[in-house]
Amino acid sequence: MKKKKYVRSGLFRHSVLIFYLTKFSGWIYHAFLSGFFGWILTSYDALAQGFASSKIVRNIKRFSGMKALNFIKNAKRFIAVTYERSFFLNKIRDLSTKILTAKINTFGLFFFSYGIYLVLIQLIKKYAIVMETSVPHAIYIGFGSLIAGFFMLFSKKNVASAVYDSRILRFILFDFLGLRILDVANAAKCETRKGFNIPFLFSMIFALISIFIDPLMIIEIILLFILFSVILSSPETGIILMFLSLPFLATIHLAEFLCLILISYILKLICGRRIFRLHLLDFSVIAFLIFVFCGGVVTIDTSSFPKMLLMLCFMSAYFIVKNIISSPVLVRRCLYALVIGATVVSAYGIYQNYFEALSTTWQDVSVFSEIRGRVVSTFENPNVLGEFLILVFPITLALMANAKRANERFWLFISATLHCACLIFTWSRGAWLGFAIATVLFLCVSSKYFFTAGLLSIPAVATFFVFNLDASSSILRRITSFSDSSTSYRLNIWKGVLQMLQDIGLYGIGIGEGAFSKAYPAYALSGIEVAPHSHNLYLQITVEMGIFALLAFLCLIFTFSLCSFSFCKNAVNRANRSICLGIFCGIFAFLIQGLTDYVFYNYRIFLLFWLILGLGVAHIYTSKNTDEESMQYYY
Repeated sequence: MKKKKYVRSGLFRHSVLIFYLTKFSGWIYHAFLSGFFGWILTSYDALAQGFASSKIVRNIKRFSGMKALNFIKNAKRFIAVTYERSFFLNKIRDLSTKILTAKINTFGLFFFSYGIYLVLIQLIKKYAIVMETSVPHAIYIGFGSLIAGFFMLFSKKNVASAVYDSRILRFILFDFLGLRILDVANAAKCETRKGFNIPFLFSMIFALISIFIDPLMIIEIILLFILFSVILSSPETGIILMFLSLPFLATIHLAEFLCLILISYILKLICGRRIFRLHLLDFSVIAFLIFVFCGGVVTIDTSSFPKMLLMLCFMSAYFIVKNIISSPVLVRRCLYALVIGATVVSAYGIYQNYFEALSTTWQDVSVFSEIRGRVVSTFENPNVLGEFLILVFPITLALMANAKRANERFWLFISATLHCACLIFTWSRGAWLGFAIATVLFLCVSSKYFFTAGLLSIPAVATFFVFNLDASSSILRRITSFSDSSTSYRLNIWKGVLQMLQDIGLYGIGIGEGAFSKAYPAYALSGIEVAPHSHNLYLQITVEMGIFALLAFLCLIFTFSLCSFSFCKNAVNRANRSICLGIFCGIFAFLIQGLTDYVFYNYRIFLLFWLILGLGVAHIYTSKNTDEESMQYYY
């Protein structure tokens, strides 16, 4: 039976159809990466070497080696010693050691007694004192703490030993988040710390505090302190958590999160435990960063300045990720964290489409009456959700194509399917366009066999649309219709913005919605006087910061393209090449959608763009040296 299957698969593999499809795919693959066009796209390494030997770099190195800069080295050494010997850091280390070596039943005693105290206090507040400040969910927290503490009372292990012996916790904390397993393993061998008076005392104090403070807030403060301690110890873990939680956190929380990672990285850098490198691409990012700064200072509206600070904060994510993520293992963890978050977002978007009332704010109901609404998932706008999904989908596709285990490939296939389904329900034509072009680009450049597989999948996709005529007709009408109000709205805005650029295109008006709303009405067409932005990434950059800012951004994208294709052409490892291409195609799809929308308008997406850009560069430089694949970062 197995022999028959092998013969059939061999016949299929060596059939005339597959032979000519593979030959055609190989021709496209080599045509893209060879010839004059391919030579230009793969010339980054030569440019980087020429830049490294230029007078500018030599002068920078000479300046950095001057004796006059010894005071900087002395200041760095002073800060490092002060930080390492600081009271706060030593207390955190001491507290973490005590927690790891404490018995589980000690914590069980704390949670059990805290639950009893909390329930009693809430019942007294509600029925005896009749206080209106009683928190309804506090009783549920109390019962939950009581039950958890009861089961923990029967464990005689210490915390480190329990974590080390648990497969689930070891996978989450060490294999996924990248925390140091050595500290936990050493603490697991230590003698367990006993104590029964302290848990009772602390449980009583926390229960009394809950009279004035919401118990949920107390839990949040404790979790934030743990998060702060973890990130202070390992900024890499903070980056992974940021990729995972970005779709679910508010902008201000992401800014605080990133600042904490930045502080941790700077302290590690000063102490000599991390490195900072500059490459040719970084100077393009710095040039665009300078224009963003100028757009917040030289402006017609004061609201530009705080927005500029936030944008600079989020742009720093590029340098943080590029320098912190120092091994392919860390790159993979970040990518899987991003895919997991996107899968949850997609699943929720699909749930919204079938089980929630959808808003029709972003569609012309008179033209697309068959569309019951557009999903937004955890974002505020369906176009923003589309931007997020097309950034992530090619990465999911690359991971799936190179997964080593069948179950891993299966779950990544489910994730990719959810991304596609949720993307359809956004009904974002710009996102669909970016998705289609990026997918074709990935199939063409990744491998001739991938392109063949893509060609073979066309009949399957066509069959799906044939058996789903209602859905396919709606999608086709959505793509081919240009008579709806959304299309005319954008076209009229572009006309007004192009008129505005004739006066301010050289220097810009300043960044932000406030500056745009002040300048745009004077050039707007009748009936389109109110608009938050120009609905085009490249027009908006020019309007806000001038034509030279646009050139700097295009130079950045071009340099990143050179860097990516140079690596793809010379990479020995197929998986590394596919991941690099997946990251590039996600960014390329995002930039294609930028032709029809201002994709930097949402700050979370703006942050994600720089995170993925930095991760793409980190992947290229860590994969070039095969010795770095087994490199362990230090704390």
